[in-house]
Amino acid sequence: MVSKHAPGTTRADPHRPSVAALPYEIQVAIFEAAAGPQVLFCDIINDSLAFTPPADLALSSACQLSRTIFLKSKTLHRFGPRAYWINPALDIFYLFRDDPVPRTPRPNVLEGRVPDGEAFDRRVVRNVAVDLAYLGEHPRYDPLVRLWVVFPHLRTIHVLVPRGPPQTPALSSTPASLVLSDIAGTHVVAAPGMDNELWFAVRYQVKKVCTRILTTENGWHGRHNPEVVGHLTGLRWPVPQPRVLVPEKVVVDDG
Repeated sequence: MVSKHAPGTTRADPHRPSVAALPYEIQVAIFEAAAGPQVLFCDIINDSLAFTPPADLALSSACQLSRTIFLKSKTLHRFGPRAYWINPALDIFYLFRDDPVPRTPRPNVLEGRVPDGEAFDRRVVRNVAVDLAYLGEHPRYDPLVRLWVVFPHLRTIHVLVPRGPPQTPALSSTPASLVLSDIAGTHVVAAPGMDNELWFAVRYQVKKVCTRILTTENGWHGRHNPEVVGHLTGLRWPVPQPRVLVPEKVVVDDG
């Protein structure tokens, strides 16, 4: 195998291991493995939608080879005043904050109430993530209608579940701190009011409600039944330590 340096790479320290010293084929394999989905944060506040750029862009600027691999499957799309390199098939749009979800007997009632704010190509947003708490209690009808109204081309719903026991606090993170990992089918999640519910039961319920919505709305203008994927976040919440009460020192006056 011919050893070949990645274009633009140099050793920062000749005495430490470096990707630049590896054979070219292995460098490519490493960068391709690192080119996972980006997560863009979305906020809906006072009925106005805004996007936060992805934080994990180091691969795009490490060297010429890593940038080439980063851009290989991405296209440039504008979200409000900025444009981002997006892979619509993989990248995830995380609805981090949202106004109270409106209740409605029929989904088409809300189609004229799409939040304004930063304009974007709706066809690009196919993978949408929400916290488990966002889905609410059974049957989770209104939150799913809300997602379809705002992002009509979604193909996958990613459900983010904080690590920890039932009643774990709601997920709180930033683009720089959010880490996702696979969620086991036997993992107990902390859905509101259903502290003993397993992940596969949550997934089944979400898929069932999505099917019911599309069936009752006759396809609802070409929308598709989404895949439902769960992720454990990498954020570990500290376990509160019990408070130790120290009795106050009693001073006795003998006088």
